[in-house]
Amino acid sequence: MTSNALGVLKDRLSTWEGLMETCTVTGEPERLSAWFAAATASPAESVSAWRRTPDFPRRLPTGITFDVVLAPRNVVELAYDILRRYEQTVGPAVRFTNLTTAAILVPPGTAARWGNLVVGASWLDRSAVPTCLGIGHAVRIPGLAPSAQGVPVEWLEAPSAESTVGDTPLLTAPVQLVRCLAEARSLLAPEGEQSPLSRAVSAVRAVLRAPQRT
Repeated sequence: MTSNALGVLKDRLSTWEGLMETCTVTGEPERLSAWFAAATASPAESVSAWRRTPDFPRRLPTGITFDVVLAPRNVVELAYDILRRYEQTVGPAVRFTNLTTAAILVPPGTAARWGNLVVGASWLDRSAVPTCLGIGHAVRIPGLAPSAQGVPVEWLEAPSAESTVGDTPLLTAPVQLVRCLAEARSLLAPEGEQSPLSRAVSAVRAVLRAPQRT
């Protein structure tokens, strides 16, 4: 992260701390709303606008309080199952209802080292590597109280006020995430494209799922 971006982040976080005392919103814990608002140029104005239209998705810049990893939804869902199996933290993630894509919120700065993380994860199919977006991009997240129908984005994994460090929600760790995404992608690949390990895992799971004779 550049010194200029770091300065912007400090200014916004300072505003966020002041906003914490007055922020009250419906449908989302106020501390989470304040944290999301810290990614915008005017946190107080953002929260005010969100209150007026609580069902409207919020468009937030990335690279300030979080980066995002974009991947096919089925890959993300399986990767999250694997992370839970390994007892790892799973942070907020959203799914786009008119697309097959999901976005995972990860710590800011992840985009700058994503390429190295992918190499370390031994990603078999480089054409299917998820994209990580940082400064200069934006992502939509659900509104404070999204309506039940016609919502373009919804939580795949909603942020929790109980899973925080201080006032910051726990985000999915990028090192574990990229490895689990690679494992999920390998398990979901057509049989001819699977690695020997994933084929073995799939075979074991098939046996476990099969009805047993007594």
